[in-house]
Amino acid sequence: MFARPFLEEWRHAQVRADQLQARLQVLESQQYQAEVILASMVEGVCALDKEGYVVWLNPAAQRVLGLPAHQVFGKRFLDLFRQPDLDTLITRVLALGEPESRELRLFGPPERVLSLQVAPCEGGTTGAALVLVAQDVTETRRLEGLRREFVANVSHELKTPLTSIRGLVETLLGGALEDPAHNRRFVGLIEEDTVRLTRLIDDLLDLSRIESKALVLQPQAITLRPLLEQLVASFQPQLQAGQVSLSLVAPDDLPLVSGDVERLRQIFINLLDNAIKFNKVGGRVDVTARSEGPWVRVAVQDTGSGIPAPDLPRIFERFYRVDKARARALGGTGLGLAIVKHLVELHQGTVSVESCPDQGSTFTVSLPRAEQRPPAAPGRPPPPRR
Repeated sequence: MFARPFLEEWRHAQVRADQLQARLQVLESQQYQAEVILASMVEGVCALDKEGYVVWLNPAAQRVLGLPAHQVFGKRFLDLFRQPDLDTLITRVLALGEPESRELRLFGPPERVLSLQVAPCEGGTTGAALVLVAQDVTETRRLEGLRREFVANVSHELKTPLTSIRGLVETLLGGALEDPAHNRRFVGLIEEDTVRLTRLIDDLLDLSRIESKALVLQPQAITLRPLLEQLVASFQPQLQAGQVSLSLVAPDDLPLVSGDVERLRQIFINLLDNAIKFNKVGGRVDVTARSEGPWVRVAVQDTGSGIPAPDLPRIFERFYRVDKARARALGGTGLGLAIVKHLVELHQGTVSVESCPDQGSTFTVSLPRAEQRPPAAPGRPPPPRR
């Protein structure tokens, strides 16, 4: 009589135990899934208790915040950074219970910019009272800065000739048009500014196509010596006007390179044009081509004023000029070397520069031979224009 109620009670207890075991398994599975998700996140996630001590952080947080796990647990988060803005942010979120976000600049090295989202966290067994999500936006902010700088530079470069053209037109309309002693000179100046604008727009379009990968090369096996000889001949009027001599040294057995003829022509036109324009009266330009292992190297050396050492790392940047006033006076757009760098890289080659003030500069273009393409560029990477 007493065995049946006991048996029924035992069965109910067994069912409850099985249900509890199943729920525990579900909770463990959910916890495991949450840990996997948090561990795979790009954003760093860090949990803090009410006193601001770190109770948990994922691998991304260790990387983004630069905090190895063994150096973090048991320490106050604010003691690890000592940033007044971060202290204020965490204190306010804990006091008000409302999520907030802010960008924080960490002065390295290296200097970084972090985007932080801080929110209160209630419940749970870890004792966490606050969750901080950190994302490294350093590269994003750098690119945004470059874009703003690029827009400002383009606006300035376009505005300068347009202002000149407008002033000349107003002068002509104000009566100078009837002045035979000046009207032709003013029209000539307008033509020069128009040519400069056209060149700038063409360079901008070229650079845009290159950087957006819209430019498709038409590669073929090319002998560089005839191409260089043609370019040297085409620069004779400019050489005579600047009283600059030019020599070309290239062996007859120079190996073929694989490239797009027109784009290679554009590369060497830009380099020769700079070498002549920024040279001195009576100066010299030496063009040498040689084979070196899997590479064909073409060096363009001038005897100009050279490039100061602080400017060398930025010489291939868009609109960067060592002597801004002289470059504009000579009709430069500030984009030539940026175009050269991108075009050379499209050919899987490299371009580098060596220079000493008052001793001239040497730009060296290394192109893969047609027979083989090396897996990586030689030497140090080219510095990021003259």
